[in-house]
Amino acid sequence: MKMTKWLVMLCGVMSVGIADAQAQMIQWTDRGYLSVNFGIQPQSREFTEISAPDIHDEAAAISVPHHIGSGAFPDFAVGYRLWENLGVHVGYSYFSKSESPTLSAQIPHPLIGGQPRSATASAGELSHSESAFHTHLLWMIPLSEEIEVAVLVGPTFYNIKQEFVDTVSVQEGAPPYTTVSISDVHQIEQSDSAVAFTAGLDGTYRLTPKFGIGALVSASPSANISTNELRLAVELVWHWEFRQSNPESEFRHSDVPV
Repeated sequence: MKMTKWLVMLCGVMSVGIADAQAQMIQWTDRGYLSVNFGIQPQSREFTEISAPDIHDEAAAISVPHHIGSGAFPDFAVGYRLWENLGVHVGYSYFSKSESPTLSAQIPHPLIGGQPRSATASAGELSHSESAFHTHLLWMIPLSEEIEVAVLVGPTFYNIKQEFVDTVSVQEGAPPYTTVSISDVHQIEQSDSAVAFTAGLDGTYRLTPKFGIGALVSASPSANISTNELRLAVELVWHWEFRQSNPESEFRHSDVPV
C-alpha cells in the first residue's frame, strides 16, 4: 500500500511540473501507439472464507483459507493523441490463479444437537480470475528522440470471478457417531465488479522510429480487489505517426519551368 501511495504522489508531482517544462519539451508528434505487455502482479492476497450450510438440520461451520499468489498476466493497450501532448490510453489485462486449500469443518452430530465433530478435507482446485478494462487520460513527456514517459490517470473497470466452497457431503463413522469424514466438496463460482482510480507511469525507449520497448508501473490504491493493487509490466510498442503536409515543401507541376 505504501508503494502505491508513492506512485500516485509521483504522478502528481510530474503532472504539476509539466506546465513549467512545457516550453522546453519535445512535441509528441505520433498519432498513437499499440502495445503488447507482459506483466507481473508482485503481491499476493490472503483471506478466509466462512460458511454455515445446514447438515443434519443444524448449521455446520466450514472455514477455507484462500491464498491468491502473485503471477504473470497479458496486457494489451492502445494510445491516441488528442491535442498536443494530451491523449487517451485504453487497455485490457487478464489475471488468473488457482489454489487447492484444505478446509476445516465442524459437522453437527446426526442425533445430538450442539455436539459438532471436527473434520478436514481438500477443497479441490479453486480458481480466481480478474479482467481489467483501463480507460485513462495520458500526458506524454518526450525526454529525447528515443525516450518518452506517459503519465496515466483514470478509472479501471474490474470483473472478478472466484470459486468458493458451497457445501460438503459427509460420511458418518460407526455409532455412536463420534467421528465423521468429508466425502465430497461442492463448489460454487461467484462474480463481482468494481471500479478503481488508477495512476501509472509508462516509459518507452524507441529502438526504431516505429518500434520500441518499455516498462509500465501502475497502481489502484482505492480498489479492494485482490492482487490488482500494483502492476508491473514490460512491453513491446508500435508507434504510428501523423505528419501534416508542409505547403512550402510541395510544388505543383505548373511550377516546374519548361
